[in-house]
Amino acid sequence: MGETSTSSPANGVLPGMLRLGGYVLAEKVRRRKVVEIPMKKREVNAQWLTRVLAAEHPGAEVESFEIVDASAGTTSRWRVTISYNEAGRQAKLPEHLFAKTTLTFTQRLTQYLANALPGEPGFFQDLRPKLGIEAPHGYFGAADTRTGRSLTLLEDISVTKKARFCTPTEPITWEQMQDLLANMAVWHGHYWASPELKARDWLKTPSAHFRNFDRLLGMKKRAIIGLQRAPELVPDTLPPVQDQLYAACEKSLLIAERGAQTLLHGDSHIGNAYVCDNGRMGFTDWQLVLRGNWAFDVAYTMTSGLEVEDRRAWERELIEFYVDRLHAAGGPALSFEAAWLAYRQQCLYPYFAWMITIGRSAIMPKFQPDDVCRAIVHRTSTAIMDLDALRAVDNA
Repeated sequence: MGETSTSSPANGVLPGMLRLGGYVLAEKVRRRKVVEIPMKKREVNAQWLTRVLAAEHPGAEVESFEIVDASAGTTSRWRVTISYNEAGRQAKLPEHLFAKTTLTFTQRLTQYLANALPGEPGFFQDLRPKLGIEAPHGYFGAADTRTGRSLTLLEDISVTKKARFCTPTEPITWEQMQDLLANMAVWHGHYWASPELKARDWLKTPSAHFRNFDRLLGMKKRAIIGLQRAPELVPDTLPPVQDQLYAACEKSLLIAERGAQTLLHGDSHIGNAYVCDNGRMGFTDWQLVLRGNWAFDVAYTMTSGLEVEDRRAWERELIEFYVDRLHAAGGPALSFEAAWLAYRQQCLYPYFAWMITIGRSAIMPKFQPDDVCRAIVHRTSTAIMDLDALRAVDNA
């Protein structure tokens, strides 16, 4: 995999925009052909693919390939189908790949200002190879935080595993949520209190991540506007404490930095989970990978993924299940009481992360379909009140 640059963007939105714009303009003026981090289909050739995919297999070469567009959002995505020579076929090199790039200036700017460029390439380059989890395999990752260019080349699980991506519009079963939490416990246990985490300076803490996105999107204001636009999504008990939620969320994320840290997916909502053809559950989209308290991931998955009545009925047993699996994976033997409190404390961030999709400004991109946003806002806001998250944070 390629090397990942780890410089931080300038403080403040406007200086960051000007700095990135200057690098992008200089890149265009020089008409430099950038091949180390190709983002456009025309920048990819068989020689580059051979170098990144077949370097460890002498004689193996890419003979032909086909690229088709997949989708666009915070990143642009395309699929690659590859044919190899006989040596490549014998080596069983990957044939179906999925690429994520910051192709447009808006994508570059958003990732740059959020300081999110190095995360996914770094995860697949440095951390994923050590984990026996259900997640795509990575084959190349690089990011240049000066120009905003980035590319992550992954296994196309829609082909290799016939993966079907989850959505809150379809119920998640007890067994499926158990599988997601068991998978999560493996990476949490493996990297529990690991000094390697702080050695990767692109692994932000939850509060640093929140500050970056707050600076970029204005999360407090967007949540207020979202509540005004869709009050029917939240419990009646939430609007009276709306003004307290933002400060409580900030405090909860500082709590998530205390004590032993582990590797966090960082964006573990149910829309980033998938079901394989053999029934196994996994996580994709590691763009916002972080380091911090395990409960940040667990609370995000459970409160976004379970229908309200299912969460209420299952969550205590699911926390007990996760605690057992974490210990089996190399983590500590947490007490249920401590785990339950941590879970309650970390259920605030998912609400803000999704309420901004309802309260977005006219110039903000539409991150997710409306039915998905509304379903998750309803689930996460109800969880905050059910779990008395304000009191859990206040007592910390």
